[in-house]
Amino acid sequence: VCMEALDIFSSMLGSIAGNYALSLGAFGGIYIAGGIVPKLGGWFKTSHFRERFVVKGRYRDYLSSVPTFIITHPFPGFEGLKPLVHG
Repeated sequence: VCMEALDIFSSMLGSIAGNYALSLGAFGGIYIAGGIVPKLGGWFKTSHFRERFVVKGRYRDYLSSVPTFIITHPFPGFEGLKPLVHG
């Protein structure tokens, strides 16, 4: 049951991320943040996420070229503030 829930989660996240990429015209990539995905480690790389990300009919070739990244820094907001604090 737990694996099925993870499969559903990764599939839905991939579909939604692909929709956002199309809606926003993303070229540089989609960044996944939050606490769940980084904790899934290597399993997430083999999940259905990327498969569902690109399955958008005639837009498949476009989405295949859009990279997806997982933010693993524990406090990415603070990392972004560093130039302001030290500048």
